Amino acid sequence: MQRLVYPICALIFSGVFSVMFFGAPSGDLMALYMAGTAVSAGLPDALYALPLDGLNDAARAPFLYPPIWAWLIAPVTQAVSFEAFANTLLVLQVVMLAVSVGLAWKVVRPPHMELAHFVLVSFAMLAVSAPVFQALGANQPQIISLFLVLLAFERYRAQSFAMAGVILAVAAAFKLAPLFLVLIFLLERNWRAAGAFMATGAALAAMSVALAGWALHARFLERVSFIDNQIILDTTNYAPEVLLYQLQALASGQATGWSLSETLTVAEPFWLSTLMAALMLAALAALILMRPRLIPGTAVPVLLMGFALATALFGPASWGFYFVLPTLLLPTLFHILPRLTAWRWIIALGLLQSFPAYLIYFEMSEALYVTTLMGVLCFGGLLLALVLSVFRAVRFEPDVPLHFR
Repeated sequence: MQRLVYPICALIFSGVFSVMFFGAPSGDLMALYMAGTAVSAGLPDALYALPLDGLNDAARAPFLYPPIWAWLIAPVTQAVSFEAFANTLLVLQVVMLAVSVGLAWKVVRPPHMELAHFVLVSFAMLAVSAPVFQALGANQPQIISLFLVLLAFERYRAQSFAMAGVILAVAAAFKLAPLFLVLIFLLERNWRAAGAFMATGAALAAMSVALAGWALHARFLERVSFIDNQIILDTTNYAPEVLLYQLQALASGQATGWSLSETLTVAEPFWLSTLMAALMLAALAALILMRPRLIPGTAVPVLLMGFALATALFGPASWGFYFVLPTLLLPTLFHILPRLTAWRWIIALGLLQSFPAYLIYFEMSEALYVTTLMGVLCFGGLLLALVLSVFRAVRFEPDVPLHFR
């Protein structure tokens, strides 16, 4: 019977959520489709023509992907309508989320936890999670990225190292954040996986430049740099910089209430960009220093969860749907925390980051985005707990838990 738990849960989840979000508008998919249409019409200069004033618009968004994807999607735009394209991709992405639960199980392999329990916990989290609702509500291609990341590390754990590097490189070519995950290969001193990643990444970059030319890539990098230097004020942006900016505005008496219905951008002050860069470097340094303290079987899931949290929190934007991957990896806590403490974290995050809770936070947001506040507290706190648990465990040798050196 336990063998049937996963397929039954996967089928129920896929069916319910495909119907629930069928036809959902997607600004990012529309931007991707229109970019492919422009290429197929011989107008590649139109790829980055849309101004950066619709960063989270459900129906309209700028194209923020590397140019290669416009060329790859161009034949599709000639064959199907946008509605057919978006709805097909929605169903595929719901299925990818369901499959990702199995991939996460193979990556995490939590001690003293059976597959059936892992499946029930994971699908329960997915079914109520605000980040999942945000991802599917926007039919967000980020789901493809997290699926590829989990597939890469599932292959890595299966000792198919070259394939892991190849898949991770494809994920990084689609969304830039997985680029940091190659550090796990380097920390593991797995030169085969790292080499495959570098070779595939170089091949994709060369192909992209050959197809689109350097000028379009320069414009793409300019857009990424521009966004990195902006504070994106939105209730679904869980960036610490948004919280700090609003707190500073409140303290100085400049805050008069923020828009809850549209996305606003302001130039990031120098003090805040410096602080965010320092926090990002500190998080990466802590994760790198963690590796020697972890046995090999524990290191990969712990580092993957840590890097996923750090890049989501301190990237150019910290949209809520970036935290679907850490949500799927939550059972990693059983590797490094006492069992009861790990369960408390999982239950607390499940409740605090549920969609009903998000709606309550949204109603409370006025002078301060409570949605952002809770996102930073939950996921920033989780990253801090992850790091501190590892360093605390090795401080009192020889009473080091089994999963630490």
